[in-house]
Amino acid sequence: MTVISFTNLKGGVGKSSTCAHFVYWLSAIKKKKVSVVDSDGQGSTHMWLSGIDLNIPCHRITDPDTLAEEIPRLEQEVDYLVVDNAGNLGEATRCTLLTAKIAVIPVTPSGLDLVSAAAAVKIVRQIQRARNGLPKAGIFINRGIKNTKLLREAEELLSQLEGVTAFKQIIYQRQAIADAFFQKTTVWGMKGAQDGASDYQKLFTEILRLAK
Repeated sequence: MTVISFTNLKGGVGKSSTCAHFVYWLSAIKKKKVSVVDSDGQGSTHMWLSGIDLNIPCHRITDPDTLAEEIPRLEQEVDYLVVDNAGNLGEATRCTLLTAKIAVIPVTPSGLDLVSAAAAVKIVRQIQRARNGLPKAGIFINRGIKNTKLLREAEELLSQLEGVTAFKQIIYQRQAIADAFFQKTTVWGMKGAQDGASDYQKLFTEILRLAK
C-alpha cells in the first residue's frame, strides 16, 4: 500500500517511459500487486501498458477531486499504486503529491530541465513541510551520455539539492529504450537490451529502498 508518483514540471524528460518500465518490473519481475493511475492528459503510460499483456489495472484520471477520492481507495487494493503525473505542477499533480509516499523526479542533463527539476523539488519540499516529511523524494538523471561534462555537472547539481535523494543510478541514453514503446514492450522484452535492463533494475531498487 505504497503510492509512488512520477513527477516533473515539464514533459519530455522520460517520466512516462520510466513509469512504464517501473510498473513492468514491479509486476512481472518482482511479482508485486500493482495498479496504475495515469493523470497525464497525453495518456502515454496508459497507451504503453495497454500494449503489454500484464493484466494490470490502469486508471486514467485527470480531475483533481477524483484523484483525491480514488487514490486512497485504490492503494488499499495493491502493494504499489504507481502514478504518472502530467508534465506540470497543476492541481492534479499537487493532489497526487499530497497522497504519495514517494515522489520520483526524472531529469535530463540539460540546463532547462535542471532548472525545471529544481522548481519541482521546491514544490515537493513545501508539501513535505505540510506532511511531516512526506513524500520522500528521489531524483535521477535520465538519458545521460557517459563521460560528458554536462553529465558531470548535472550530477553535481543534483547532489546539492535539499530535501531530495539523488539516486546513484543513471539511465543512460539507449536506442532500445527509445524503441520500446513502438515495439509494445520494455527493455526486458528486447534482444540486446541487457544494459538498459540492468540500469533500470538498479534504479528501481533504489526507489524501493527509499520507500522503506
